[in-house]
Amino acid sequence: MKKPGSLEMNRRMVLRGAGGLMLGLPLLETFMPRKASAQTVTRSPFVLIVVGDNGVVQAGVSLSVSSEPEMFWPTATGALTQASMTADKATRSTGELASYADKLLIVRGINLPYSSNGCSHSAADAQILTASKITAGSTNCKAMGISVDTAIAKAKNPAGRDPLVMHAGMFSPGGTGFDIPGYVSYVTPQQPRVYIDSPYKAYQAIIGAVGTGTTATSAEAQAQMQRAARSKSINDILRPQIQALLNRSDLSQSDHDRLDQHLTAIRDIEVQITTTTITIPDADVATMKTIDPKPYDQSTRDNSVKLFMELMAFSAAADYSRVAVLKIGDRIDDHVYTYNGQSAKFHDVSHRQVSNAINFHNYIDRMMLNYYKYLLDTLSAYTTPTGPLLDQGVAIYCNQCATGAHSFSNIPWIQAGTANGYFKKGQYVVVGNGQQPTGSQDGKGGDGSVSGVNKVLNTVLTAAGVTNTGGAPTDNFGDASLPKGIFTEMVA
Repeated sequence: MKKPGSLEMNRRMVLRGAGGLMLGLPLLETFMPRKASAQTVTRSPFVLIVVGDNGVVQAGVSLSVSSEPEMFWPTATGALTQASMTADKATRSTGELASYADKLLIVRGINLPYSSNGCSHSAADAQILTASKITAGSTNCKAMGISVDTAIAKAKNPAGRDPLVMHAGMFSPGGTGFDIPGYVSYVTPQQPRVYIDSPYKAYQAIIGAVGTGTTATSAEAQAQMQRAARSKSINDILRPQIQALLNRSDLSQSDHDRLDQHLTAIRDIEVQITTTTITIPDADVATMKTIDPKPYDQSTRDNSVKLFMELMAFSAAADYSRVAVLKIGDRIDDHVYTYNGQSAKFHDVSHRQVSNAINFHNYIDRMMLNYYKYLLDTLSAYTTPTGPLLDQGVAIYCNQCATGAHSFSNIPWIQAGTANGYFKKGQYVVVGNGQQPTGSQDGKGGDGSVSGVNKVLNTVLTAAGVTNTGGAPTDNFGDASLPKGIFTEMVA
């Protein structure tokens, strides 16, 4: 039984202040049980997922079954370096990410297992984050299971807080025929989650959330309160408890020195990160407000995508949601892009219905990867007291289809960040055989026996701390008929 007023060491000593603020302290020998060992304190890993449309230019065939060149994957598996990816850049679009080579994990060979029974784009959307069988539908197939973001939010978000799921596209929810957003996030089987289509609406959701998610003040007022709170040091807020600890007569000189160094380090970190404010610049908020009345206006598409990327990073940094999803495009991406003076809808380009279509498509692939790089740049700008934000989670870029010919084999999958050391980094790996099947692949399910998309989703869930009973890796997400397991090739 401990004496009244005494401090008992249990794993790691913590001082707690008003509002639930906590400060972890170093292990002090004065309070150390004989067999105690240091514990590492980490943030729960975040997961950010960007889903593109219309596939990429990689080895395979077109809809007319003519041969297509390899213009996406790196030239060699194994270690990724800035030098090797820069050398690839002229012929491989992934070279656009050369500056992040040592942080990337590129995975080839992931397959969507279920064939389309209607629109191949819709069928792909319904599988990419669910690994579920799909309903029939000429243009609007639905997933028969929940999506990975829903699973992570239920396990890791505050009670009742949904994942942050956003959409940069042309169509609002509830459209019919071909004019639908294209859903990748599912609340329950056959119930797609409605996207947040306006960056400003997403911004308001993040900064207006207090505690369990209720809104206590206006968005702008809440942002001001957050800025004011960050201006005060943790050490200042908890100073009475810190001083009481330092004044203890039974605190050894070595413990006193260790504690003093720790508190000084905390203050140094806080000073360092004052230039990395966890907020959105006022100019960007103003742009969001301008876009808000017309979120589907394609003239602001580029700004919207980048603002959504900023909001994904902001959400992770502010601990609003442990998971966020951004869909770029709709059921298809029919946005008009311009390449070398030629303007065309991306979907037409992907089906090789315009001149110089392969190079045009490759240009758009590179644009998408540079959007993804913008997300990585934004994450890299945040430094937290527990280290660089990018290292504490994983940011993923994938595509609904593998190619413009609706192949479901070799879905693009690129990620950065190790989720607190769980994932490998600086590697290009192959799961399964990593090869495009021969002949037409229009909407044909890929081989799910070895490298189905369920296994990569199992791996992501496990990295996020969503595990089976007893902490065993999640191995059974998606349809129950798919082989269980994770991709050990991705695990550090």
